[in-house]
Amino acid sequence: MLTAREKRGLQSLLAHAVNPEEALNLDQLAGYLFGVVITPDVTGPSEWFLDIFGESSASFADQKEADAEFRALTDAYNRLNTLRLQGRLPFPFDVENLDKTELAQIRDWAVGLDRALALRSGIWMPDEVLEQPVLSEDEEDIVTCLSIVLGVGHPEQIPEIFEGVDELGEGEEEAWAILVGHLPLAVKTLQAHADQLEKERLAGSGETASRPLVRKDRAGRNDPCPCGSGKKYKKCCGLH
Repeated sequence: MLTAREKRGLQSLLAHAVNPEEALNLDQLAGYLFGVVITPDVTGPSEWFLDIFGESSASFADQKEADAEFRALTDAYNRLNTLRLQGRLPFPFDVENLDKTELAQIRDWAVGLDRALALRSGIWMPDEVLEQPVLSEDEEDIVTCLSIVLGVGHPEQIPEIFEGVDELGEGEEEAWAILVGHLPLAVKTLQAHADQLEKERLAGSGETASRPLVRKDRAGRNDPCPCGSGKKYKKCCGLH
């Protein structure tokens, strides 16, 4: 899904994490970008910062370096968003032929996807829907799809998400393999649901264009820091 050039640029960006253990890895970031692209609402790098780098944030020599590094992120997002608008954004794995390396990659990809979907959890599954005693068939499908993404990314949570898997171990491994097999359809269903939500939003607003491409979020020295700390940029990430 990501080009070789995009991978190099995103790896360079991730290398600026103050604590790499808190930051996403490349496969997780690929899943995250896929998630924010398909989400039927506008988000931007200032919202992604904490998810990507963690509480310890990132360090850049100056604003010029930060802008250059984040360009890789926004360029990748914009290309994927263009594919989405063209109906050509694919699920990036062949689940029928995964080797051991790809099994780890698809798990990480699902971790990033799940984190991105959580940015707008209320859009994917509104509270008023979850509070209903009985969900419609379509609502049940979306809950199931979200649960599949969560289960693939976090196998340790499978016993809590799905009935019939009561213990960790072999049962969980088998359940995880089943969820991986269902992941492409789950993602396709979420994409179709997102497209329908966006069509409804555009019809209600009278807009004729879909979500715009994302521009770089350049923080001025006195602007709120994009990491979400609540401090001014010059007193937070701008100190580095």
